[in-house]
Amino acid sequence: MVWGVTNEQYLEVGSRTVMEGDPSWAGPLAGVNLRLKVFHVLEPEIKDHIPQDVYDEELMLLELAVGDEKIGKTITMMEGFRAQPV
Repeated sequence: MVWGVTNEQYLEVGSRTVMEGDPSWAGPLAGVNLRLKVFHVLEPEIKDHIPQDVYDEELMLLELAVGDEKIGKTITMMEGFRAQPV
């Protein structure tokens, strides 16, 4: 699963949902463990697969708006999720 949002709460809830199932037990994924790995579009291993012209047009402004510190925190969060056993 590749995310494009940068809100930490959305990333956490969304990532846990696609990995472990809906944590609120209110939605269609309640109890459904999809075991998907989660990534963020600004992570180098994802970013490197996007053609430069597409990246410049679609994602460059997001990267500039978010800033290096928040991108670093987001990458660390995604790596932490991927390190968890699924």
